[in-house]
Order: sequence, then structure tokens, then C-alpha cells
Amino acid sequence: MTKITFEEWKKDYEDIPYIKQNYKKIHEEHGIPKESINGGEGIMLANSEGEVDQHTTICVRVFKHGGFYEITLNSKYYLLLGNEDWLEDSPDLIEKELYEWCNGEIFNMEDDPHGLESVTDDDYDENGNWRHE
Repeated sequence: MTKITFEEWKKDYEDIPYIKQNYKKIHEEHGIPKESINGGEGIMLANSEGEVDQHTTICVRVFKHGGFYEITLNSKYYLLLGNEDWLEDSPDLIEKELYEWCNGEIFNMEDDPHGLESVTDDDYDENGNWRHE
């Protein structure tokens, strides 16, 4: 498999409005958990004054080669990866972070015929260091 460049990855996406009619496509076809979306299930989050929270997701940008991030009501871009998250005015930093994550987690899976399941204790030395570098 040829390596997917940042530019190739970045240009191949679909913006899907986060509305009830698209839930099946987002959650079932693309496998994005409802719990990971701000204001999931179409619930408009409210702030302490009872006003609609401007960080409520209105659109999910899904990349063909892997990964997604959210676009909020106030036109910001939100990404959650593991224990880190970003809320940015522009998608530039978020897209770089998401591409780097995909490059380490998703893109390389096709090059490894045995997958992560093939890793055993023998792959580490007596100090717990990876033997194959």
C-alpha cells in the first residue's frame, strides 16, 4: 500500500449535518459513537443561562481514509483523541493532529498482515523495551 499523504487524506472528506436523518449514516455506517458527539442525539446543549451552547455540534467532517472531527454552532472545530481535545477557530491544527493519529493508528494496519494481535511478550526485552526498532 502506498502511504497516504496529508494532502490526499485532507481533500477526501464528507461534511454530514448532525441531524436526526443522518444519525444512521454517522453512527452506524461510519461507526462514530453517539457519546463522542457534543450534544449527541440532536440535543442542543444549554449553558447556565439556559441559552443554546455555542459548542454544540452541527456537522461531522468524516474523512474517507479515516478520522472525523466536529464543527460547532459557533463555527469552531472540535477534535477529541484519547485524553486530549482541541477547540480551534480554524481546522488547520486539528487536521494535522488527526492525520498524525490516523497515520500511526489506521494507515499502518494494512501494512501489518498480523495486526496488533500478533504482538507477544517475546517482542519486548527483559526491561520492557520494544525489540524491533
